[in-house]
Amino acid sequence: MSSPTSSSPSVSHSLPQATLCPRSHSRPHRSRRLRLVVAWLLASGPLVTASALAAETLLVKNGLFLTQKPGAEAAFVGYMTVGADGRITAVAPGEVPPATEAAAAQVLDAAGSFVAPGFVSAHSHLANAQFRGLGHTQTLYGWSQATSRLNRHTAPDDVYWFSLFATHEFLRNGITTVFDLTRARPADATGDAAAAYDFDPVRAKIDGGIRFVNAVPLAPSGTPEEQSARLAALLARAKTAYGENPRYLKMALSGAGHRGSSLETVKLEVELMRRFDLMNQSHYLESPEGVPEQQAKFAWYVEAGALGPDLIFGHFIHTTPEMVAMAAKTGAAMSWQPLSNGRLGSGVIDFAAYRAAGLRMGMGLDSHACTDTCDPFVNMQTGLSLVRATAKDSAVLSVHELLRLHTLGAAEVMRVADQIGSLEPGKFADFVIVDPGDPYTGPIHDPVAHYVLACGLRNLKQVYVGGRLVAEGTRLVGQDEKQVRTEIETRVARIRAQADIADRRFPAPARP
Repeated sequence: MSSPTSSSPSVSHSLPQATLCPRSHSRPHRSRRLRLVVAWLLASGPLVTASALAAETLLVKNGLFLTQKPGAEAAFVGYMTVGADGRITAVAPGEVPPATEAAAAQVLDAAGSFVAPGFVSAHSHLANAQFRGLGHTQTLYGWSQATSRLNRHTAPDDVYWFSLFATHEFLRNGITTVFDLTRARPADATGDAAAAYDFDPVRAKIDGGIRFVNAVPLAPSGTPEEQSARLAALLARAKTAYGENPRYLKMALSGAGHRGSSLETVKLEVELMRRFDLMNQSHYLESPEGVPEQQAKFAWYVEAGALGPDLIFGHFIHTTPEMVAMAAKTGAAMSWQPLSNGRLGSGVIDFAAYRAAGLRMGMGLDSHACTDTCDPFVNMQTGLSLVRATAKDSAVLSVHELLRLHTLGAAEVMRVADQIGSLEPGKFADFVIVDPGDPYTGPIHDPVAHYVLACGLRNLKQVYVGGRLVAEGTRLVGQDEKQVRTEIETRVARIRAQADIADRRFPAPARP
């Protein structure tokens, strides 16, 4: 929440040019700042025309930009303009041309702050945000049992609220786009309840304000024709409801071939991918348990013809050189989740080998229930530490590569890099304002290294999606967080009570 002495970037047309040094002077309260902007606009007369306002609705100036534009990754002090459609119209170093500033309906002075692309999570499970802290001594399968004990009692309308809660937290943490692997509908769900399991996660992300790819798993039962009809219905419903909404990027599959189904499962997924032009992200080679059995299933992907640019392997840790080479050669990709991999004891990827093979890589924040803080800064810092410590080489992974993995690299893996992931004209204006001076993190010697290694959520001041402010400090803009909290607490209390009753009726067998 802003205060009279907050160091959030100020909205003003009259603030002086600032240097890279963190600002220490006090700032007016946001509501007062907005009144000043409105008064200035009303007094500006012919300088601000209707056509100019339509062309440039937001100007961000004086920021230290980390655009992640390929070939131009060096930081610079400059400005960015955003059009009425929420897309970037210009990004450039130096002073703002007077005509550009005069044409802006809103001016954000980011002096002393980083302006960077919003973080992209290429692998997440938003509907698990309410089950943190469970299975904290377990690896993947034990942790999964701990969360499933509660998850099996989740009702269709619970999924909406749980996903909305997670969306809020992602935005508050600077994550502006997510590849959300949604929950499988229960085997006994039919009719409207089954349809709600599929559609409500889409509705929650729209209502929450995040940009997303929505990935749905195959139903636990049903013929290929029934699976196809289900996907067709979901795609049609989502297109009718949100086809024109720029936050809805596309639909995808959440692959299940790794779960021990069969070669036929993977073949069906490939058939549906091609029929509906869908991507597929499949959890694969995540756990250190049963690695030979997991590796043997790679042949399923090869035989089914699944390998290609539309396939993402989630985690992809316990690989062989042949797997990595084939995945890279066919254009397949992988999403790396270092925080959850560390928390669950899953292992560490061989980053140098993957990079050498040319494998496309991005980063994700996985489930809130095993990534817990869902902090993209900590995700990057943890990944850097794990890879460097394992390789015993501090140069094996650079801060520049790391930031790219959690922004443009993740967008490329998701095949939406033409719309998000970097600050370039034509892309959506999804960006974060990070102030290294509040709290003060010291002089900036290398901007990217400082951003990745020295900054964190404590320095995150504002989050924008499509040029619209969605989070300021710890406060979300335009969201009823009190209602969401009440819904979460009430629903989880009911689920825990149902799980306790079920445990008494069907106690787990004693371990030998």
